[in-house]
Amino acid sequence: MLRYDPKWLIEYYSAETPVRPGVPYSLLATEFRVERVTEPFRLTRVTAVEPRLPFDDQTVRLISCEHGVLRVQPCRYSDGLRSNYAMDGPGELRDILRADYGSRLPELSDPRLANAIGAAIVVFTPDGKPYLPRRAPRQSVYPAGYHCTASGDPIWCDEGAMFERQICRELEEEAGLTRADLDWIRMLALCREFLRGGKPQFFFAAQTSLSPEELAERRHAAIDAQIARGRQEILDEVLTEWNTEAAAQCTMECLANMALATGSP
Repeated sequence: MLRYDPKWLIEYYSAETPVRPGVPYSLLATEFRVERVTEPFRLTRVTAVEPRLPFDDQTVRLISCEHGVLRVQPCRYSDGLRSNYAMDGPGELRDILRADYGSRLPELSDPRLANAIGAAIVVFTPDGKPYLPRRAPRQSVYPAGYHCTASGDPIWCDEGAMFERQICRELEEEAGLTRADLDWIRMLALCREFLRGGKPQFFFAAQTSLSPEELAERRHAAIDAQIARGRQEILDEVLTEWNTEAAAQCTMECLANMALATGSP
């Protein structure tokens, strides 16, 4: 229900400026403060998608991003599956929105889109090599591609730094790495993803001093825990070299994260 074609996406949203050449994301912010709105989001239903989920976490919807202020509110994960994750399925939500916005991304405030904020991180080793696991083939987005070290939708909390804390949570669940395993971590940018109709996405970078053997040990433990929960997220395959051949095997989200982390396309 999503069209994974970077060139087509950039042409479709031709009025938007990609954050890097050939990367279908636009830049929203690099510095900001967060303002919470406690009223839960109510989706205006357009698609007939009705996901069956063993969970339905309360995620973080981006209402607006203006003058360095991110206004956010709680939003159900399932509402994202009914909207941003269903852009190209039956009913063609992407084309419905195009009637109002032309070749621009929809407004963040459009109630037909959940616009839950995602977060992704690439962890580098001290010699500058990325640590990029392969996604499990049954993942709902970017299945089977080499991906960021970890990614996911942050869970709503009433206080504290939601986004760095939550990407560290994803990192532990997906790759077995804790905050203590990182020498440093930093936020790179908040962008909007063309693939999911402008869904906001935080990108992070970090560095670890762990050896390949230690990384593998933590990865194996994380995979075992995922299987025990009945929801395997990554495979025991990792890319650590970065070149043209490697990039061709990576997801769009991974390419965007790498471009922002390294400063190159």
